[in-house]
Amino acid sequence: MQQSDSSSTLERALALLWHLYAEPEGLTASELAARLDTQRTALYRLLRPFLREQFIRRDTRKRYYLGFGITALARAVAEPLESIVRVPLQRLADASGSTAVLIADTDGILVTVASAQPATPGIHLSIPTGYVHDGSSGVGTAVRAIRARERAGEATSREDRPLLGIADRSGHGFTAARLVRIPIIGTDAFVAVISVAQLDPRLAEQHLEEAARQLDAAI
Repeated sequence: MQQSDSSSTLERALALLWHLYAEPEGLTASELAARLDTQRTALYRLLRPFLREQFIRRDTRKRYYLGFGITALARAVAEPLESIVRVPLQRLADASGSTAVLIADTDGILVTVASAQPATPGIHLSIPTGYVHDGSSGVGTAVRAIRARERAGEATSREDRPLLGIADRSGHGFTAARLVRIPIIGTDAFVAVISVAQLDPRLAEQHLEEAARQLDAAI
């Protein structure tokens, strides 16, 4: 019973952070309790260590937000990896004329690990580190296409043709993603190009394949 209670508390703690991430305007204790399906007394016990360590903060209106302590954890994860992948991603962005992103897939949650925009002037999307791509986004659609091909039994080794996912957002942008294996992330990762304009899928595939080789060499 104790192990089950501990697991439930951990799940609520993680859910608490994700709910606050999704609500930049903050949430009240009542709203948080409702989303976590728990009593306010239990919620306050859950909040206490997060507030103490500044992972969560509360303003004068008694609304809760992610705190600045989170940034220290994020920096410890992001900075070493960004220093390794920065050059390959920038080359990919410049070659494709599109925003280049490296995305970690953790149990279906797609989080931007690093990104780069082309050096040439133009309208380019800005994808900040830590941005979560939902299932309906171009990245989410492209990754689902890759996962479907994996389930269908297509080869995923580096020696074979890379798995590629394409998403055309009904004229509002284009995403091409390629599965890459990056041991230091510890989970599946995807390198992708995202553009506000249509791109040639064959050229996108070539750019992504070259980026994957460069990432291999860098890591």
